[in-house]
Amino acid sequence: METSIVQNTLSIIRAQLAVFAKEHRRVFATSSFQTQSVPLLHIIGQNFPEVKVLFLDTGFLFPETYAFKHELESLFKLKVRSLKSNINLLQQRNPTTNLFQYSLNPDYCCYINKVQPLEDFLNEGDVWISGVRRDQTAVRKQMNVVETDSRGIIKLHPMLDWTGKDIYEYINQHQLPKHPLDAAGYVSIGCIPCTHKWDGTEERGGRWVGSKKTECGLHTRK
Repeated sequence: METSIVQNTLSIIRAQLAVFAKEHRRVFATSSFQTQSVPLLHIIGQNFPEVKVLFLDTGFLFPETYAFKHELESLFKLKVRSLKSNINLLQQRNPTTNLFQYSLNPDYCCYINKVQPLEDFLNEGDVWISGVRRDQTAVRKQMNVVETDSRGIIKLHPMLDWTGKDIYEYINQHQLPKHPLDAAGYVSIGCIPCTHKWDGTEERGGRWVGSKKTECGLHTRK
């Protein structure tokens, strides 16, 4: 792959972290620990080991995701902290229908298991580094490298101009591992109930199949 995009990513993170350090801001990255996460996690581990990585443990993730998280955490020497919902899984099941919220209201399920735990953790002025890319969804196509949301939290998107091809080229070039389900046809991997094999459309085409939903809500709040 072209080294320019990697160098540009390093420059973005390095320059922004220097500013944030002077302003005494807390800085965190989030990761879903799937194949698309590998380059950013590798870059953080190799160059910015002081950056802590937040892992949103919904309780519905694939066993392979937990295993891959532990593998990358050890391989890249990452500082990982898991965040969970305050609402346990039993409380998320409707006592009448015995169905979980992912079946009844997937937006609410995403909110209580991903959005709310992160909102409860981050404070005004904190910096959130994310690996979102413009080529993933229409929503992400409109994002900027640095944004500030209504809570006063700064969002840094250093991978915004990478493509799916760049991701795999970087992984292959550095001989890095892929998520165990990658070879089975899972391109975008989230929670078990809402993740299917790639449908041949956009990268996140295997998520929330049969609905218009493309985002969990983490990246849609302004």
